[in-house]
Amino acid sequence: MMKYEIKYATRMKEVIFMSFLFSVVMFQIGVWTKSSYPIFFYAQIAVNLVLVGALLIEMYARFVRRGVMIQSDQKSIVINGEVIRAEDLEEIRISGCRSAAFGLKLKESKRMRYTFKFLDSKCEGVREIVKFAEMNGVNVIKTGPQSPLIEAM
Repeated sequence: MMKYEIKYATRMKEVIFMSFLFSVVMFQIGVWTKSSYPIFFYAQIAVNLVLVGALLIEMYARFVRRGVMIQSDQKSIVINGEVIRAEDLEEIRISGCRSAAFGLKLKESKRMRYTFKFLDSKCEGVREIVKFAEMNGVNVIKTGPQSPLIEAM
C-alpha cells in the first residue's frame, strides 16, 4: 500500500488580498472625509480576526499530515483515514500532472466530495490512482492540459 501526502487549497492569498483591499478602502474613506468613524475601527478588528482565523486554518492545513493510501489491487482508497470503496465512486476528475488536482465524486453525491492535490512532483500518485480506477472500472475524466505521463497510461 502506497501512501501519498496531499494538500488542500486554503485560499490564503485571496483572504490576504481581500483584507488588504478592505483596509485600504477604509483608510481612503477616512482620508477623503477628514474624519474618523468608530465603525471603521470595529470593521478593521473584524478584518484582522478573519485574517488570524485564516492563518490558523492555514497552519492546521500545513502541519497536520494528510495522505491518501492507494493500493491498486484493492477495492478501496483511504483518504485521511476515511475508506472510500470503488463501488461508491462515480468518477475521478484529474486536472494536470505536475500539480494535478483531483476530485472524487461519490455516486450518492451531486458534487465533488474530495478534492486535493498530490505533493509529489513525479506523478507517482497520479499513476497509482489512474491504475486503481482502471482496475475497478471507475470513470476517469481528464480536464485541462495533460502531460505525456498521464496520456501514456
